[in-house]
Amino acid sequence: MNVSTINDAQEYRASMQRAALTFLQRHQGEHLTDDGHLFERAVGYLVNSLEVPAFMADRLVHLAMGELECLKRPVIGIDYGTTDVTRVALINFFSGEAVLIPLRHLPARLQPPAALAAAATH
Repeated sequence: MNVSTINDAQEYRASMQRAALTFLQRHQGEHLTDDGHLFERAVGYLVNSLEVPAFMADRLVHLAMGELECLKRPVIGIDYGTTDVTRVALINFFSGEAVLIPLRHLPARLQPPAALAAAATH
C-alpha cells in the first residue's frame, strides 16, 4: 500500500466516525435509558445508508459513542442575572430557549446566596 491509499482509508474511517457521531447526537434524546438500542440503530444507519462494511461499522460506532461521552455537557442551565430578583431563567443550551420561573421553585442548594440571606431574614 502506498501512502495515498493509507491516507484515503484513514480519511474514510474518520468521516464515517463523524457520521456516526452526528447520528448519535441527533438521536440520543430518543434513547435516554437504552444505549444498546441507540448503538444498533447507529450501526444500521452506517451499514444501510452509508454502505459501511458491518465489521467496520461496529468499531466506528463504538469509537463515536466514546467520543459522545466526552462531549456530554449539561442540557439546562440557570441564569441568575435576570432583571427580576424573584425569578431566574432556565436555559436550554441546545435550543437557546429561556423560560422564567419563580426563584422559590428552585431547591435550596440552587438558590443564589442573596436569596438565601433574604429568606433567612423573613
